[in-house]
Amino acid sequence: MTLVGGDAGGPDPARITDVAGFVREVDLLRRQAARGTGKARVSLTGLAALVGVPRSTVHAYVSGKIHPPSDVFDRIVIALGVPRTAWASWNEAWFRVAAHLHTEKQAATAPPVPRQLPLDVAGFVGREQDLAALDELLSGSPGTRVALVTGMPGAGKSALAIRWAHRVADRFPDGQLFVNLRGFADAPPADPVDVLSGFLRALGTAEGETPREADRLAACFRSTVAGRRLVVVLDDASSAEQVRPLLPGSPSCAVLITSRTKLVGLVAREGAVPLELGPLGTDDAVALVRHAAGPDRVDADPAATAELAEACGRLPLALRIAAANARVRPGLPLAAMVEELRSADPLAVLDAAVDRETAVQNAVALSYRALNSPAQRVFRLLGLFPVDGIALPALAAAAELEPQSTAPVVGTLLDMHLLFERTPARYSQHALLHSWAKRRCLAEDADDVRDSALRRLISHYAELATEAAQRRHPRPYREKYAHARLDGASFATADEALTWFDVEFTTLSTLTRQAAAAGLHALATQLCVALHFEFERHRSAEWLPVAEAAVAAARVAGDTVGQVLCLRVLSSAYWSRSDHAEALRHLDEAVKLADELDAPDLRRLVLSDLGRTSISIGRLHAAAGYYRQALDLDLEPAEDGAASIPNLVVLGDVLWELGDLAGAYDLQTQAIETATRLGYAAGLQLAESHAGRAGQALGDLERAVEHYRTGLELCRSAGEHADEASVLANLAGALRDLGEYEEALATARDALAKATRLGMRRTQASAHHVLGTVMVELGRLDEARTALEAALDLSGEVGHPRGRGDALVALSTVHLRRGQIGEAYDRAGRALAISEETGHRLIRADSLLALAAVELERGEAGAARAHAEQARALHGQAGCRLGAERADALLTALPSGRR
Repeated sequence: MTLVGGDAGGPDPARITDVAGFVREVDLLRRQAARGTGKARVSLTGLAALVGVPRSTVHAYVSGKIHPPSDVFDRIVIALGVPRTAWASWNEAWFRVAAHLHTEKQAATAPPVPRQLPLDVAGFVGREQDLAALDELLSGSPGTRVALVTGMPGAGKSALAIRWAHRVADRFPDGQLFVNLRGFADAPPADPVDVLSGFLRALGTAEGETPREADRLAACFRSTVAGRRLVVVLDDASSAEQVRPLLPGSPSCAVLITSRTKLVGLVAREGAVPLELGPLGTDDAVALVRHAAGPDRVDADPAATAELAEACGRLPLALRIAAANARVRPGLPLAAMVEELRSADPLAVLDAAVDRETAVQNAVALSYRALNSPAQRVFRLLGLFPVDGIALPALAAAAELEPQSTAPVVGTLLDMHLLFERTPARYSQHALLHSWAKRRCLAEDADDVRDSALRRLISHYAELATEAAQRRHPRPYREKYAHARLDGASFATADEALTWFDVEFTTLSTLTRQAAAAGLHALATQLCVALHFEFERHRSAEWLPVAEAAVAAARVAGDTVGQVLCLRVLSSAYWSRSDHAEALRHLDEAVKLADELDAPDLRRLVLSDLGRTSISIGRLHAAAGYYRQALDLDLEPAEDGAASIPNLVVLGDVLWELGDLAGAYDLQTQAIETATRLGYAAGLQLAESHAGRAGQALGDLERAVEHYRTGLELCRSAGEHADEASVLANLAGALRDLGEYEEALATARDALAKATRLGMRRTQASAHHVLGTVMVELGRLDEARTALEAALDLSGEVGHPRGRGDALVALSTVHLRRGQIGEAYDRAGRALAISEETGHRLIRADSLLALAAVELERGEAGAARAHAEQARALHGQAGCRLGAERADALLTALPSGRR
C-alpha cells in the first residue's frame, strides 16, 4: 500500500481545511485502500462493517452531511489502512473541519449588524468643540453616555449628530441605529412602539417574535442590546416621553438625541448631557459658504462673503441655502445677494428657490405651530421690538401680562429655542427668527393691537430711562417735560442706573427711532433727552440718526418744546464730530424756539451748549457771555444747583483760556463745593477734572494731580470712558510738568488708546501733544516732531484753535533745537496769529516766548527781550507760574545791557 500523502495523487490530510476538502481526501483514501481489489473504492457496506456503524451513517459521514465524531473518524482512518505515523495528521485535519463548522454555525446564528446612519453631511465645517464634547461620552462614566443636542431651527443639530456618529462608528462594531422621530414635522410624531419594532427587526428579531405592548417592547429592546456596542441616534425628539422607551439599559451603548426643546426631564432623570448649538462662528460660517458656493466665488469678494454670513445670522441651514443660490446664480455678485437679504425679508429671499422641506421658514413654522396660543402671541410681538433684547418687565408691559404670567410663556419660548436668555431675565431672538416673527405679527395681529403693544413697550422704557438719567445727572427739565412717568422708584443708586443704561443702551436707541417712526413724538423726545448724556459717554454711531429722527418727529407733530430739547441732542452729536457749523446752526434754531416759548429754563440749556461750541472754535469772549447768561437764568439755585455745576465748570474753562486762572479756579472749586454738598457724583467728577487744569496753569502741580486723580477715579466708577480719556491726557501733562516723564508717557499713551477707540480726535491731539513735549524734554526730537505733527493735524481736522496753537509752539521748540531757525520762527508766528484771533492769552504768551527763543538764537537780543517781557507780563497777569518761570529763564539768558 502506498503511504498516504506520499504521491501527488494520493490523499493528504494537510490539504483539509473545510468540509469539501474533508470529503475529497476521504474519497481518495477509500480509492487508495481499494487498489488491487478490482474495485474503484472501498464500499460503504464494507467500511460500515469495519467501523461498526450503519451504512447510512457512514454515508452521511463521508459525504460531508454530518461531521463524524472524533473516535468514529479514528476508526475510519485505521480501517482504510492509514499507517500509525499518519494518524495524528488526520486527527488534526478533523479538528480543523470541526472548527470551521463551528465558525460557520456562529456566523449563521449571529445577529445582523445594523448600519442605519444617513449619508454624512457634505461640506460639514466647524463645531469642533461640540464634537469634542460628544467624544467625552466615550470616555465618561457609564451613567453619562446619553447626549442631548438642542438648538433653534436650522442650527445644524441633525448634521452634527450624523457627523459624530459616522466619526465614531468604528468604536461601535455592533452597529448604528438611527430614527427620525418627527417631533417637529408635517407628519405625525413617530410612535415609540413602531420605532422599537423597527430597531428589533434590524437587530435580528423576527417580526412575529416581537411583542406589541410598549413596555414589553422596551424591555425586549434593552435585553437585545445588552452588552452590545451600539450607537443610537434619536433625531428630532419632541418630548422626554417619546425618548425614554428607546434608551438602552446597557452602558456599552451611546445615545445621541437631537431636539428643538431642552428636554429638561431627560437631563434630570436619565442624566443626559445637554449640548446647545448656537450660530456658527464667523470663520466657520465663511468656510461653509466657501465650500458650498465654491472657493473662486468666495475668494473674489471675501468682504461680501463675511457680510453674507452675517446676513444669514451664521445659521447653517440659511448659509447652505444662500450658498446654493450663489452657485446656481453665478452672474450675481455676492454683494448684490447681501443687498437682497438686507433690503427685504431675508427668509423670503433665502427660501425663494428651495423646496418646502429645505426652507428655513418651514423649519421655523414647525416650531411656532407647536406653541400654545399665549406663547405664539408673545413670539409674534417680539418681532416688533428691538432685536438686541428685552427685559422681562418690559415684555410683560408690552404684552399686558403680569410678570408672574409672563415667566411661563417665556419659559416655553426658551425651551423651544425661539428665544435666548443672553443675560439673566433679558431676552432676544436670532435675527432670522425676529424677521419671521415680525412677518407673522403683521399677518395675524390687527394694527391697533400692534400699535398698542409698541406704545406700551416704549412708554415703559421711557419712564425707566428718565428715572435712570435723573439718578445719574439730575436735571429738572427732564421730569418737567416727560410724557411718561413712573409711580415709584426703580433705581436706588446712580450706579444701578449706570448698569441699566449700559445693558439697555442699544435697545433704547432703537426704540427712540421706532417711536419717532410710529408718530409717538413725545416718547421719542423723552427717550432722546434721557439718552443725551449716554450718547456723550458712549460716542455711539447711533447718536446722530437717533437725534435726527426725534427732531423730525417733533417737527411733524408741531411740538416746539420737543424740538428745542432734541435739537440740543442733535447739536451735541455734530459737536462730537467737530462739525461746529452744523452744531451752531441747530443751536441757533433751538434758541429762537426757546425765545418764542418764553421758556427761560430751555433758553439756559441752549445757551450752555452755545458756550461749549464757541469754546471749541475759539470764540472765547462769546462763550463767556453765553455761560454768564445761562448762570443768570439759574432762577432757583437751591433746587437746581446740580444744573448750574456744568455752567460754573465750563465758564471756568473759558476764563482759563482767556488767562484768568484765579477766576477759573474759583468757579471750579465753587462747583466742587456745590457737587459735594448735593452728593452729585457726576458733577463732582466734572468739577474735579477741570479744576486740575486751572491748578496746573497756576503752577500748583501737586494739587492739580490730586484733582485729576480724583476726577479720574470718579470717571472710572461712573463708566465715563470719554471723560476718562480726557482726564488722562490732562494728567499726563501735569506729570510732565512735574518731571515724571516715564509716568507721563505711559499715561498719555493710555489716553491716546482710549480716545482713538472712541473716535475722540481732540483728545487724541492732546495726548499726542503731551507725548511730543515729553520727547522734547528727553531730547528725542524725531519722535517729538512726529507726535506734534499728529497733534497739529488732528487739531486742524476738528477745528480746535487752542490745540493747533499748543502744537505749533512745541514744534517751534523742536525746529529750534534741530537748528531749523526759519521753521521755528514760522511755527511760533502761526501760533501767535491764532491767539490774536481767538483771545487765548496763554497761547499768546507761549508763542511770544517761542519767538523770543528764536530771536535769541539769531542774535537779535533786543527783539528777544521785548517778546520775552511781553510773555512775562501776560503770564504774570494770568497767574501762570510755570509760564512766568520760563520767561524769567529766557530773560536771564539774554546778554546784559543790550536792548
